[in-house]
Amino acid sequence: MVKKNKKNDGPYSGFIITFEPARTEWLAERMYSGKQLSDSFSALDASFERKELVALVLSKNPFSINALALMEKMHGSGGAGKIKMRMSEILAFSTPITQSELTYRDFDLKPCTPETLVRTEPSQWTAFIDDIFALRPEMAEQIAGIISRRDMRPHLVGNSEKIDRLNEQRDGLGLCLDIAQIDRAKVLKGINPDKISSAKSIIDLLDNIPVAERTLLEHDAPIIKKLLGTTNVKSAQFSEAGRSVSVHITDQTPLESVLGIDLLIYSTCYNNFLLLQYKKMQKRIKGWAYSIAPSSNIHSQLALMENFHTAVMKEPAQEIDLWSYRLNDAPFYFKFCEQLDIDSRDESLIPGITLSEPHLRQFLSLPAAKEDGQSLSIGHHNCPRYLNNSEFIQLARVGWIGSSARAAALMRKILEENEKGGRRAMLAIIDIPQTKEASSRGRKK
Repeated sequence: MVKKNKKNDGPYSGFIITFEPARTEWLAERMYSGKQLSDSFSALDASFERKELVALVLSKNPFSINALALMEKMHGSGGAGKIKMRMSEILAFSTPITQSELTYRDFDLKPCTPETLVRTEPSQWTAFIDDIFALRPEMAEQIAGIISRRDMRPHLVGNSEKIDRLNEQRDGLGLCLDIAQIDRAKVLKGINPDKISSAKSIIDLLDNIPVAERTLLEHDAPIIKKLLGTTNVKSAQFSEAGRSVSVHITDQTPLESVLGIDLLIYSTCYNNFLLLQYKKMQKRIKGWAYSIAPSSNIHSQLALMENFHTAVMKEPAQEIDLWSYRLNDAPFYFKFCEQLDIDSRDESLIPGITLSEPHLRQFLSLPAAKEDGQSLSIGHHNCPRYLNNSEFIQLARVGWIGSSARAAALMRKILEENEKGGRRAMLAIIDIPQTKEASSRGRKK
């Protein structure tokens, strides 16, 4: 069934696009690379949607169609009056489809260019897609998939505890993929919101992610048991270029009743831990902010963390090596999140304010933290110094922050106390190779 164009409530139709010779050659060389490509398009077509389906013409004489592509709007502009689009998915045909193969003889195949963007007439587009299905039956499933994904909205939108928890888990997964330098966009774009009603974790929403193999669970079982105190978890693994992220989410409490997510990150390279707590800010007159009432559980959490530091000092010291030094060995961080905008890019992380526990403790002691001299709050209106997503990721990626492994047993006690407070744990084990050469930092010999 042909989907309707949401802009004008008519049948959807896409574009048949060709490019100037140099750009055509550039695209042809990269079509099979699997990487995302981008281009700038004229803004003259007022109905240009966030996602568009295009047919790529890379040969004009003889005329042939080489691929279908899914394009998505990017933030920013490609120039004055331009829309920047990313070809996030390219389905290349093993052999190009020539004009003589098409059965719809009245089809005026005059492809547009990025500068002269013209949408194909809907009835012609429908006939064109039908022809492609008939001419490439062996690719029918892939063709149907890219067409359906054009209309898919992988955002987790809604006003419920479950949606909040899924968004927090989604963000936590994205952070860990970035820390491990694994393609976050590729994974998060696989989220299928149609499965929300039955989902027990973000892993249940990820299409094309195989169920974790028994070998993965067996490999990680000791640390799962040590940190989470349970083996009742939902697991998945993501790998790229010798780096991997194993995600294990406790699967005991319905998401609808969970009050928050604790993301525990363990790095095998640096043998260290980070615990990131998610807190949801509210939109107020002065902007996004999180109010801290006298009854807030933040006070008890900070007290528990203070006890943690005292207890860690009594644990045997960790052996010093190349990977053990920290700029800050406090493992606890708080991410005060803005709500995820429905128009955000599919692979985006939730924006917000991330503070280490010592920084938060210090901030709450300052006059700036008190609104009207009384109630405590934290937001963009009064907290100018914080870590954004990129800064937190960079520090975690190279092991400059986080507690040593001697804190593992004590970390579990923190998680147990948080679980009593209605929170769910999400453990991510990041496995990246240790190398003593500076080439790992992009430094050439």
